[in-house]
Amino acid sequence: MPNTAKRILVVDDEEHVRFILGDTLSRLGPEVEVAEAGNGEEAMAMMAETPFDLIITDLRMPGMGGLELTRAAAEACPGTTVIWLTAYGDAAVRAEAARLAVYRCLDKPVDVTEIRRIVGQALEGRGGAGEVGPNHEGGAR
Repeated sequence: MPNTAKRILVVDDEEHVRFILGDTLSRLGPEVEVAEAGNGEEAMAMMAETPFDLIITDLRMPGMGGLELTRAAAEACPGTTVIWLTAYGDAAVRAEAARLAVYRCLDKPVDVTEIRRIVGQALEGRGGAGEVGPNHEGGAR
């Protein structure tokens, strides 16, 4: 029987953020597999080995940041859903997220209940692409 688990890749250079998100998302159930990468290069290497349904990435990281990762992922794995996390969300970031059809752009720190809800919606294919805003339902800030 083929593996039908939804695969999520959490990419952040802050180990505690990866731990919290990884732990939170792994609790979504056995139908979800969570992997972690500390930077964009590591994430791309992991994506070359196996596809992911969802990538949750910090925008500002040493080396390949979330923006570059999003562009590379779109080429390497078309159809992969992307959620951005940032402590630096401004109008330019929101505009780029909309242009790249990022599912959501969330401000750090992220509420774990909210991220679970948003990830659940993303994995079900509900809501989404282009919805850029704070850590709650709604349009652009």
